[in-house]
Amino acid sequence: MTFTTALLKVVQFITPFTTLTSLSAKLTDVPMGKFTQFLIRNFIKTFNINMEEIANKDILSYKTFNEFFIRKLSEGERPIDTEALAVSPVDGTIGQAGAIKNGLLIQAKGLDYSLKALVGGDKADSNFFEDGNFACIYLSPSNYHRIHMPIDGTLVKTIHVPGELFPVGTRNISNTKNLYTRNERLVCIFQTQIGHIAVVMVGAALVGSISTTWDGTVVRRKGIEVKDYSKENLRYKKGDEIGYFKYGSTVIVLWEKDGGVLPLDIEPGLAVKMGRSLIMEDAAESSKDNIKHSDTDDMNN
Repeated sequence: MTFTTALLKVVQFITPFTTLTSLSAKLTDVPMGKFTQFLIRNFIKTFNINMEEIANKDILSYKTFNEFFIRKLSEGERPIDTEALAVSPVDGTIGQAGAIKNGLLIQAKGLDYSLKALVGGDKADSNFFEDGNFACIYLSPSNYHRIHMPIDGTLVKTIHVPGELFPVGTRNISNTKNLYTRNERLVCIFQTQIGHIAVVMVGAALVGSISTTWDGTVVRRKGIEVKDYSKENLRYKKGDEIGYFKYGSTVIVLWEKDGGVLPLDIEPGLAVKMGRSLIMEDAAESSKDNIKHSDTDDMNN
């Protein structure tokens, strides 16, 4: 066990998650010279970060840990599947994916959670996705943490729902009821060629912040905050960056009934890369290039 891993585990056991998250957010955004470089190098070793795909490979140029954590990739490292209706917005591991039935999404075996609660409690918003489909993608600390547009679309509204910051790894997903509707989240609803799509950015323990390209860092407030962007004409193309997480978390994609189907290979535990197919006109059209990776153990972090 490396120094970074050991330190995080000790602090996690003795500190409440909200306090731990606040502390980690402050520390990882502070320039600490050689100690920052030590943390970055230790992180690279601990999580086996692929330095070859990073745009800026000069470790010394990162002044804070978070500058490295939200690193950008080199051009062309994540090719966009042009045959798919929509693609994965992130690198990560499929937690659950499938149909939304009776207003419920699957969290884990024997555990469901409410669609209406997930999007903030407004029936008008949840109605878009009733009897539709979803895909839940977990981002471990080792993953690339920028979030991209799954399909060409125009931003309609965002709903920031304050909440807890429970860990979102496999252990908590299987044992904590309504985890995704208890954690802080930002629901981003877009109008697209296949109807409405929601990209739900879920906060978690150690997530210093959620940021978007149109509004910067999300400010944590006590109550639900809804922002209407329907008159702003904020258009994004498939693959465009729309935000990022600081540290690990989850993205849940929702889409309307008859808006397309999941590829045949999508199943819990499948490691995915941003840009691979997520919604197809026909599941049989799933790209043969969608390869399973072997990093599903990251979901236990």
